[in-house]
Amino acid sequence: MPSEQEERIKQLFIMEAEEHLVTLENGLVDLKSTMSDSETINDMFRAAHSVKGGAAMLGMHSVKKVAHRLEDCFKIIRENPVDIDQTVESQFLKGYDTLKDLVERLQGPYGLREEEGEEIVENALPVFAELESNLNTLVSGGTVTKSTTFEYGKEKAKTNFYQQVKDKLKEMLELFKKGDSPDSRKQLIDGCNGLLQLDENTEIWQTLVNASQQALTNSKLSYQVLAPVIIKELNQAGELIQAGKVEEIVPSKDLKEIATPPKATTSEQKKVTLPKDPKEVVKLIIKSFDNKQQEAIAKLLVKHVKSSKNN
Repeated sequence: MPSEQEERIKQLFIMEAEEHLVTLENGLVDLKSTMSDSETINDMFRAAHSVKGGAAMLGMHSVKKVAHRLEDCFKIIRENPVDIDQTVESQFLKGYDTLKDLVERLQGPYGLREEEGEEIVENALPVFAELESNLNTLVSGGTVTKSTTFEYGKEKAKTNFYQQVKDKLKEMLELFKKGDSPDSRKQLIDGCNGLLQLDENTEIWQTLVNASQQALTNSKLSYQVLAPVIIKELNQAGELIQAGKVEEIVPSKDLKEIATPPKATTSEQKKVTLPKDPKEVVKLIIKSFDNKQQEAIAKLLVKHVKSSKNN
């Protein structure tokens, strides 16, 4: 467990990194126009360099690697007049998104695990390799081929989606393991909100996550019942969406059952106030019960009257 001082240094790094991310985002929103402002390009280069240095000092290897690759790319456009096109601009944004994702994970309840960071870096390396290649092509006066880049971008987006689903489900699983409490219920429901935002356009995904969220609001369902159904259901759906098999996703019987709102118990139902007039009581019984039930009530009353006389 990190010491209090180490935690303070980490938080300071995160605060500074977030400021540098703002600098990068502002410059990348319209990079083609930014290219005419050398000072802004220098600021972006220094921002990536600063994140790289801070991450290296704290042993955050995945953050350092991504910041370093961005720094190298900014160095190219800093030193060479390049006519940025949409492909390169899109690749720069993907690199920025990767760095932002890593910094945001540092702030999560479990921090950024080394193996998790390395997997994100490994997925991002082809983007940076293609970006550097395209920049060098533009510097030498060549033309970037767009089709391959865009097709790769689509596949990368799907990979990122499933990876994010798995990461969020891991966090939810840890909450399930900690045991039931109002706070953990709230965090699990908030986790569902995060899952909803991962894919707002796929209707079946929204249906599954909403059903899971509905089930979590039922405090009578234990974590032992909820966890295996929700984790399995959403993990399989995420995998199918990544594979482009959305049509194969069908809510299971188990999910439908736990998502069904509980019926009100007898004690929760509206209490009936008996009127004082016996005739009104009889009318209420006739109105509220069928013939068979009325016969049973009559027999009970007769039995009760006989018992009272004998006593």
